[in-house]
This record gives sequence, C-alpha cells and structure tokens, in this order.
Amino acid sequence: MVSIRGFEFPDDLLYLVEHDTWARLEASGEATIGITSLGAYISGDFIEFMARPVGEVIERERAFGMLEMSKVIRSARSPIAGTITAINDRVRSAPTLINTDPYGAGWLVRMRPSAWDSDICSLVTGASIAPAVESYMALLSESFGEAPP
Repeated sequence: MVSIRGFEFPDDLLYLVEHDTWARLEASGEATIGITSLGAYISGDFIEFMARPVGEVIERERAFGMLEMSKVIRSARSPIAGTITAINDRVRSAPTLINTDPYGAGWLVRMRPSAWDSDICSLVTGASIAPAVESYMALLSESFGEAPP
C-alpha cells in the first residue's frame, strides 16, 4: 500500500490517475473499477451513482457512469475498454461507500475487458504510483490554487 499525503493507493491496482479511477483484474477475467481515495476526497460526499447499463460497451477514458455530489455531477471515466457486466447495487443505495471504502465495498462497476493487455500499458501501478500522484496533485494545485493535504 502506498500512502501519499494521507491518501492510500493499494499496490495491486492499476490507476488512471488523471481521472481518479482504478482497475483490478479478478480471477473471473472481469475487471472491477472504482474511484481512488484522492478522487473521493476531491469530489466530496457522493449522493448518487448513475451507471451506464449492463451490456454497454465502454471505450477507455470514456464515461461508464455519472457521480453526483451536493452541487456537482462528474463523469466516472474508465481506465480500460470493455463491456459492463455488473453495477454495484450497494453503492446505488449507499453512495457514501465510495467515500468510506473506495477500494472495497465502494467499487462502481465490473467490466469484461476488451483490450486489457494494451490498456494496462497506459495505467500506473507499483513504484510509479507515488510520482504520478504527486504530479497530479501539483497540477490540481496549479489549477485550483490549493492541493489536497
């Protein structure tokens, strides 16, 4: 587990840092997708997750759903290309799980990857997590005048 300024990033996940999303390949061949702890912090308290339907084909970096916070709606962008196979119903009924357990019970969708081997080449993992997240936080600081803690 990598901890960066109080935000956790599990080593076994693959990250699309600039969109605050992660992916994990499951033994079934499906990929579980969610929002990072940093992304949850930046967004604030989630009040709704509106996913695209099961069976929909999603391109890498395209929206697989929308996340609603108190006054903002943001798209949740996929770190991989694939077909949605499941939507986390627990998050639909209790969206605060995204904030409290983003890497566990707060996952958002599962997908059947269509280009896993090529998609993972563009994602961040392992020793690359810390420098990528620090660069992203610096960008946020420049854009909004304040970086996360």
